[in-house]
Amino acid sequence: MDAALRPLDVLPTAFDTRQALMPMWGATPLPPDTWRERWVAVAGQPLGTPALAYLHIPFCANRCVFCGFYRNAWREEHGPVYVDRLIAELEHEAAARPDGGRIDAVYFGGGTPTALSAHDLSRLIRAVRGSLPLSDDCEITIEGRISHFDDAKIAACLEAGANRFSIGIQTFDSPLRRRLGRQHGGEEAAAYMRHLAQYDAVVVADLIFGLPGQDDARWMRDVDIALSLGLDGLDVYAFNCYPGLPINRMIEKGALPAMSDLPTQARHYAWAVRRLEEAGWKQLSNSHFGSPSGTERNRYNSAVKSGLDCLAFGAGAGGQRGGLSYQVQGEFDAYLATPTQAKPLGFVAQASANKALFGALQGRLERGELPLALIAGNVAAEALVSEWAMRGLLECAEGVARLSVGGRFWAPTMIRALALTLEPYPDAAIGRPGGARAMHPHARPGATPHGHGGQPPHGHPDSHTQAQGHTHVAKPSD
Repeated sequence: MDAALRPLDVLPTAFDTRQALMPMWGATPLPPDTWRERWVAVAGQPLGTPALAYLHIPFCANRCVFCGFYRNAWREEHGPVYVDRLIAELEHEAAARPDGGRIDAVYFGGGTPTALSAHDLSRLIRAVRGSLPLSDDCEITIEGRISHFDDAKIAACLEAGANRFSIGIQTFDSPLRRRLGRQHGGEEAAAYMRHLAQYDAVVVADLIFGLPGQDDARWMRDVDIALSLGLDGLDVYAFNCYPGLPINRMIEKGALPAMSDLPTQARHYAWAVRRLEEAGWKQLSNSHFGSPSGTERNRYNSAVKSGLDCLAFGAGAGGQRGGLSYQVQGEFDAYLATPTQAKPLGFVAQASANKALFGALQGRLERGELPLALIAGNVAAEALVSEWAMRGLLECAEGVARLSVGGRFWAPTMIRALALTLEPYPDAAIGRPGGARAMHPHARPGATPHGHGGQPPHGHPDSHTQAQGHTHVAKPSD
């Protein structure tokens, strides 16, 4: 590892732990007997501008040992039936929604969207374009895995209107990939990504640092390989070993070494930031980088963390609209059985009164800065920022606090701390002590939250996306 990266640069002991804020933070669960009425009222309102859309494909061919999102085993016969119901959901909601509004980004996540056939992928993407008010330059992302995504499916997606592909790679190190149960070696994974990058689409990969047995040399090699593939974007995430993941049992039994400690993770993050900057890449968020080509916008992942309305479709998808946070019914059979003239709801909550402020705080901190006007008068938040400045996590100038590299590594913890300075929520609020369990906006009941980031798992968002910060459970891998 680069000797120039002194401990001060990465601040590996700034906090005891990296702890991201749970999605739906502060939202108050609503009684199930009120869900339908509240949803109908919101669905009949004009869509905000700009807005987002997320579609969930809840199938996986196998369960990744580091993933908390496995829900349904993939079977070929599931695809057409599920896509039929998903299109019906899109069309039913479109019929109730007044004209107007604009969606700037659509994300197909999972699960494994690319498990669907080329025909089903094509008709689903076309249904989205026909049912939602997409902007002319809407970012349409298909999340996928190497094993399922052949040239015929790639072509079908592009012809239908997709313009961005996000592939879960995690690592190019073949021995480590074998330990994690990956079906393809590192050279195969690199060759696939190089081939995919030749298509007329934005191509993004993700890498995880902090994996069990991942030393400095392996991480440095992963980043250098990614830089050689002609990619448009790259995510670098810290691995979080949440309770209940299969990888925990493997570590306990000695099949895998312990995951990397925080100082190692901080060092790996700082090295990646420096290496990518030296190669001319631009840091678009704390975990995401765009190549010198400038083609990567990272629009969905950035916007979902800023609290924009996000329409959600498909079993287990989560979204927010008109002051409601909601989740589509996550049980596959129950989702299919819901009458097509009704939204298959599995959870609804009233968003916090501080939702807009928190979205602004999180969105700007994800981009590495915090306008101090956002916390003016919040004595506790101002004290935190002053303390963080003294510790080298950020620097304040001209009314803006800008995060250092170390600050960007610790951003999930810092975002959470700032959220705690906002006015208190009722005990029943999601994500508060004594409250209901928080869920990733794109997660299913019982799943482990991404961070997306988030993450949302997401994504989940972050990521997605993975929805909060740059922690990572997994997106589909090969």
